[in-house]
Amino acid sequence: MKKAWLIAFNIITLLAWSLFFGYVLFHGLKFDEFGLVLLSVAQGLAVFEIMNAILGLAGANWLLTAMQVFSRFLIVSLFFWIPTERWVEISTHSAVTGFMLIAIAWSITEIVRALYYLSEIGKANIEAITFSRYTFFIALYPIGVLGEFMIMFTFWEHRQFELNIINLALAGVALSYFVFFPKLYGHMWKQRKKKLAD
Repeated sequence: MKKAWLIAFNIITLLAWSLFFGYVLFHGLKFDEFGLVLLSVAQGLAVFEIMNAILGLAGANWLLTAMQVFSRFLIVSLFFWIPTERWVEISTHSAVTGFMLIAIAWSITEIVRALYYLSEIGKANIEAITFSRYTFFIALYPIGVLGEFMIMFTFWEHRQFELNIINLALAGVALSYFVFFPKLYGHMWKQRKKKLAD
């Protein structure tokens, strides 16, 4: 039952992220309403990643998983705070670039991760997938974080940098990246040494 669930979950995750990535690539990595729906569905599946980690169905650290998922949920939710047509209107450099960066970084990361877990479950040691899983993050994680900061900046810019509870809370979350990102990044480097040394 556990194996069947993990296979199904990773196939659905792979399909969701592939569909989102294919769509945004076809549309020049531009933000639009349907792209946001696809992104929301793909990222929404991450709730099950946390559940899998907590229940011990996956070997991931549940706290690190929850931190990463929370930050992404926050970024996706920012798109809903501002009407879609307004996002298109305020297509500033930071908004356009930020969306492009998260589309690329998140999609490739999740597609490779799903392929890696599927190969692990099937006990198929595919070196190219393992190498990709524990190498691509070196560039993709910082690229994703940069994209997330650009989207947060767009949100602040839209709200005219007002000193209010929402902007201050978001600033607090942004500052927390400087604490939690090094932990996540360091964890992945440790995993890389372990997995690629075998």
